[in-house]
Amino acid sequence: MAVGLAVALGVLTAGVGVATSYGAKTATTTLTMWSYDNQDPGLEPVLKQLSKQFEQSHPGVKINLVFKDFNSLVGTVPRALASGSGPDVTEGNQGYQTDAQLVKAKLILPLDKYIKKYHWDRLYSQSTWGMFRWTPDGKSFGKGPIWGLAQTGQNVVVFYNKAKLRSLGFDPDTMPTTFAGFDKLLGQLRAKLPKSQPVIEEGNKEGYGFIHLFGGIWGAYEKPASVRNWIYHVPGSRYDTPGTIKALAKLQSWAKSGYFNSDYNAVGYDVSAGLFAKGKGVFWIGGDWDSTIIKTGLGKDVGAMASPPGPRGVWSSIGGLSGPWHISSKTKYADLGAEWLNYVITSTQAKKLMFGQQQLPADSSAKAPANNPYLTAVYKAFKTVADDNGLLLYTDWASPSMYTTLQNQYQQLLAGRTSAAGMAKAVQTDWDKFDKTLR
Repeated sequence: MAVGLAVALGVLTAGVGVATSYGAKTATTTLTMWSYDNQDPGLEPVLKQLSKQFEQSHPGVKINLVFKDFNSLVGTVPRALASGSGPDVTEGNQGYQTDAQLVKAKLILPLDKYIKKYHWDRLYSQSTWGMFRWTPDGKSFGKGPIWGLAQTGQNVVVFYNKAKLRSLGFDPDTMPTTFAGFDKLLGQLRAKLPKSQPVIEEGNKEGYGFIHLFGGIWGAYEKPASVRNWIYHVPGSRYDTPGTIKALAKLQSWAKSGYFNSDYNAVGYDVSAGLFAKGKGVFWIGGDWDSTIIKTGLGKDVGAMASPPGPRGVWSSIGGLSGPWHISSKTKYADLGAEWLNYVITSTQAKKLMFGQQQLPADSSAKAPANNPYLTAVYKAFKTVADDNGLLLYTDWASPSMYTTLQNQYQQLLAGRTSAAGMAKAVQTDWDKFDKTLR
């Protein structure tokens, strides 16, 4: 998942890049790929199977897949690429902490010529491409050449327990289609539930639970383009707008009204999804990458939908695309690397395998299996937001210190130790400080 944590650049670990002539009858061309998608179920088995198929259709080519945990990969890949013995193709991470540094140091290639060759411009909505754009100096995010490509989509979804809704007198087949209606439903549920039971089960132990949850509220009060512009440091962008302050006040009111479990700061994100899957809470608002955990527990009683829109009618939420794949500027096989990327992202087999692992293809032409209504609902939630240009990206991409700032400010806001306006001011101060270094 794309959390966007600031990660210090570490020391070089082993990287391999064997080179012989591609297509030779007796020699082998080895392409080394680094990935942090090491989840099974998840993308690891998908990448392994697709790479084997790619090898079969490309005699003389060997794909060397190296799986690492997220922190290990992003912490070591800049040094590995700079050494010339690192991966030919690697995942990076959107934002100033990783991708900006790779671009600035000229360690990865712009992909524009491959976008034209493979028609990749059709893969995503236009607003989505900004997360892969950088000016060559690595200072301006959201504009300039395109440096990365993503395999899957990610979105924060409203999951709900159908059985609980029915038991409380509500019809899970007629869920609210506006934020105002959803907000009203939460209040009605709070009035009917015992005080010991939360309306929304939440886990914020790692600090990003409320960064994710807030997106659905934020998008009801603020234009998605304004949020993305703020993350991209478009001059004049502000966090402390009237819309954002109203959204933060609404989140704070949910906490004051007891909508959340009282121990949310002690419960991990994935753990809270598991608790929801066991029947705790009526809603869990979190990443669609945890949809399998929830389905395993609730079975036919689980529902999923996008966060309902505010008065503007734009569906929006925290989300984007998965970690970007990059081609090393030092590889001898850039064209072959691009061909591999095209296969593992756009091929019919790739999309079939991704859905089979409960992963959502980023390719906008993908269609969920007709015989899986739950997966269709989860995918529809992503598509609804993406097609409405409502993906807000991840707020902590806005500066190297933003994750820590948001983590602390959300805790203070929800505990009543700061106001909505106070949090907005603190977050904007962090943004302003980093923005000065970009000018």
